Amino acid sequence: MKRLIVSLSIIAIILVVGIFAIMTVSNKNDRLYGKIEAVIEAYEAGSGVSERIGELERFFEGEYARRLCSVVSDRYLGEMSAIISKLRPMSESGCDEFTAECAALKEAARKIYLSELPGLERIL
Repeated sequence: MKRLIVSLSIIAIILVVGIFAIMTVSNKNDRLYGKIEAVIEAYEAGSGVSERIGELERFFEGEYARRLCSVVSDRYLGEMSAIISKLRPMSESGCDEFTAECAALKEAARKIYLSELPGLERIL
């Protein structure tokens, strides 16, 4: 009987940690999407882009990557960091691909979220 209780307790702990990880990624992604939208709006308006990119960089380095590095693969975070580092030079040069890079950043964040969702393909 004790083994059953211990086993169920371990399974419950794994479920709680998994749900907490998914909720954390979802919350951080929502905030990241808001920062990205603010960058895009500033770019389209033509003013304040540098400040918005700075806010995005600070959020990513300070909260997003620091919190999620223990949960997600470094590959995704590295991809996002590379995209963010390209945004400032692209905005200063007036590059046409600026919004495409912002969309790629959103897609990388979405991949992180999807990688945390449980699925049968990850079990098999």
